[in-house]
Amino acid sequence: MSGRTPGQAPTSSPEPSWRDWRATWPGAPGWLGVDWEASIWIGFLLPMIAFLLASRASLWAKILGACGLAAFAVIYVIEVSLIAKRANFARLAPASRPREEFAPAIRPLVLLGLCAVASTIAITWYSTVFLPYFCAIVLFTTRLRTGLMASAGMCLAALAALAVILAVGPGEPGLVYMTLGCITSSGFVVLSRFFAEQEAQRARQARAEAAMAEREEIGRDVHDILGHSLTVLTLKAEVAQRLLRRDPEAAERELAEVIDLSRAALADVRATATRLRTPDLASQIESSRTAFAAAGIDAEFTGRPEDLPLGQRELASWALREATTNILRHAGATAVRVALSPGRVVVADNGRGLNGAPEGNGLRGLRKRVETSGGEVRLVSPAPHPIPSPGGAGPGGAGPGGAGPGTEMEVLL
Repeated sequence: MSGRTPGQAPTSSPEPSWRDWRATWPGAPGWLGVDWEASIWIGFLLPMIAFLLASRASLWAKILGACGLAAFAVIYVIEVSLIAKRANFARLAPASRPREEFAPAIRPLVLLGLCAVASTIAITWYSTVFLPYFCAIVLFTTRLRTGLMASAGMCLAALAALAVILAVGPGEPGLVYMTLGCITSSGFVVLSRFFAEQEAQRARQARAEAAMAEREEIGRDVHDILGHSLTVLTLKAEVAQRLLRRDPEAAERELAEVIDLSRAALADVRATATRLRTPDLASQIESSRTAFAAAGIDAEFTGRPEDLPLGQRELASWALREATTNILRHAGATAVRVALSPGRVVVADNGRGLNGAPEGNGLRGLRKRVETSGGEVRLVSPAPHPIPSPGGAGPGGAGPGGAGPGTEMEVLL
């Protein structure tokens, strides 16, 4: 069956963030949700504690550096978690001015920058350790191209500073490895941002395809409902017109049925458009029986709705509806046989047959609906089992007993 749950209206799901599985502290306020995957990078600041203790700075400078380092870690965790909650890269678009595009990054960059400056007093040039964190803030708050340019600029600035230090003197031991390592870490942040972009694009494409499939399914439903209902209404109106002069009471009854059918069709269209109701097989059998009788077609039904598993009845109802509409509109038949069994619906008529006519929208929609559910639609004309006309020659053509070659539609559910 289709992916839509019967009786359930579609709901619009929120835009997924780039960290769907982030956790939150138990009992913490909503704004304090923590993105643990991004926050784990704070662990790379732990070696700075050793550099801080080994620093030749004064005690007050060390205290200020420790406070700056701790504040940097806390602010980064909070800011990156807030960014993760509202991140939606598929919607990021070029801003009219650079200042507008960088606006979401200004606050975290300023706060983290102040903390980094406070720490630099004690750890001096080893403050390049903060480089990947600044790159992450910029990359995940702006478009990928803008973030790449800003991150490249920061990495080049770090390399330039390293070159100046090495040109002036030998510098601190391990400074070269620290700087190159931080630039490499920034590269991994760039890769993470790139993968997040790809994930967002795939999610957007999946949502677009799902929306398109939903629209096509609603279109098929409305087409099938209107096609069937309007066909039956036309037949009923023609019957009422013929009876109007010779039997006004019968014509009045037919017109009353036309009104009832119109209301039912309108309710079906509304319900289908909002996905609140799916066709009922028992009701469709009765509707088809009534439509065939109004058209003067002898109809024989075998099998009961209860014979089919519950999951197959909706699809069987759509198949019977489409077959009924086509027979009434195009077949010119005088007799119809409908057989229902588990996993199978067969509708045969003694009309004029297909004669090479192309499939219409309704039949193509039914075929797609059935194939999506793993079934199959088979059309055979002439019908393998001819159905004689119950009253001699009829509109069906020149076959035995006035019947035409006919058509058999078999739907495997």
